[in-house]
Amino acid sequence: MMLGPVRGGKRATVSPFAAVLDQGEFRSELGRLCVSEWHWGAPQAVRIQPLKWHRERCTCEITVKTETGCHGVIGKVYEVDQVGVFRTRETVWQAGFGPEAEFSIPQPLAYLPSVRVLLEEKVQGPSAKETLLSGIPHERRAAAERCGQWLARFHIAAPRLGNAVDIRREFSRFRQWTDQVTSFGQPFSDKGARLFRELEAAAPAPGTVEYCAGHGSYIPEHVFLSGPRTTVIDLDEYDVADPGRDVAWFVVSLQRLALVHLGSFHALDGPAQHFLESYLSAGNGGVPPHYPFYRALECLHRARRDLYKRVPPVPEWAEIMLDEGLRAL
Repeated sequence: MMLGPVRGGKRATVSPFAAVLDQGEFRSELGRLCVSEWHWGAPQAVRIQPLKWHRERCTCEITVKTETGCHGVIGKVYEVDQVGVFRTRETVWQAGFGPEAEFSIPQPLAYLPSVRVLLEEKVQGPSAKETLLSGIPHERRAAAERCGQWLARFHIAAPRLGNAVDIRREFSRFRQWTDQVTSFGQPFSDKGARLFRELEAAAPAPGTVEYCAGHGSYIPEHVFLSGPRTTVIDLDEYDVADPGRDVAWFVVSLQRLALVHLGSFHALDGPAQHFLESYLSAGNGGVPPHYPFYRALECLHRARRDLYKRVPPVPEWAEIMLDEGLRAL
């Protein structure tokens, strides 16, 4: 089994997860699946390419060479057991988000509890992120519209699984973000404190939220445009939440792509508007009423990351995010 290159010098972070995929137990299970379930034939060679990693999980592309050719799946290795994540994927898949659907998720293939590995379909095609950054105008518009249509369908049709998120119980965490931002000095002290006060005042009141299934990290890089099929990956944060949160995450993420890659926070405002219009026309109502709150909250989150997660910090971006958060409210 060969481990591919790891970008950014993060091999030490990835290695414990990759070691799981090199265990005899995983190789045996992979061989069984290749022969008995997927009918690819016995593995002759296996290559592991890490794609994305966190402290608690690592996502890899697994390429298997057999007598029938090379085949790929996506593997997720978890620090702790996540059979519930797999069951959630199965439930959503069976609720109308399968391979024949216009709006889908990757097919969940198997969960191996002994090694805490989830295997799912490798989705073909470019991500919406790629198209929105490098496509010509009509391609950007089409990509943004498909992203809006998928989310509208998801909010309407995906099953509500788990407990609803009560955003008011999260304010101690938001206070920590604010304290980190304000400790960076001016102008962050005043702007961060003001944004937090306005978030407290704008927080959804009990009984005012129409909950639905929530993706939890709906951003352009998680949307794949596979021919006529729009497929969204990474449902690890699936929950029941205010629809405004997923909408805000996508719009802010799109504008962050514009800031980081195109040099202007507003360079992709056109596609952002197309996304919103598409979401509204495909959904069952207007803009989620708490969208401005979640937009401002995500701006605070990104400002904190710009100051405390990026090396070196980028205070210019953080100030832009705080200003946008204040404008949202």
